[in-house]
Parts: sequence; C-alpha cells; structure tokens
Amino acid sequence: MRKVLLQILIFSVIFILIFNLTRFLMQLHFIPQDTDKIELLKMYAFGTFHDIRFLSAAFLPLLLCGFLSYFAPLLKIKGGGG
Repeated sequence: MRKVLLQILIFSVIFILIFNLTRFLMQLHFIPQDTDKIELLKMYAFGTFHDIRFLSAAFLPLLLCGFLSYFAPLLKIKGGGG
C-alpha cells in the first residue's frame, strides 16, 4: 500500500508541475504583461486547485484497488475442483 501511495504522490506532483508550466507558458503568450499581479496569483491558485481536484478523482480507482490488498487474507478460496 505504501508503494501505491508513493506512486500517487509522485505522479500528482509531476502532473501539477506540468500543468503549472503550461499555465506559465500560456501566461507569457496570451495574457497582457500589464495584468495585475493579484489576478495572476488567483489564476495560478484556482488552476492548481482545479488540477488537484481532477487528479484526486483520476487516482481514486488506483487508491481503492490498493485497499483491496488488505482484504485478500479474509478470502478463503481453496483451489481444486469438486
């Protein structure tokens, strides 16, 4: 379970960095340079919040599958036929 949580954390950080990099590049090319700094801060804060919300929904199935490993000892399936 620790590996699953570590993978989710690493991938989330990588994706948030990529999303913020693209947001920064779009700011350089599409947003006027005389824009208020508070507005830019809001753009980054709301964008990062939206990215975290999206990633939490995307990684939820992986997290739930990781929790299924805790229930494996409870299943008493014996092999063989008949």
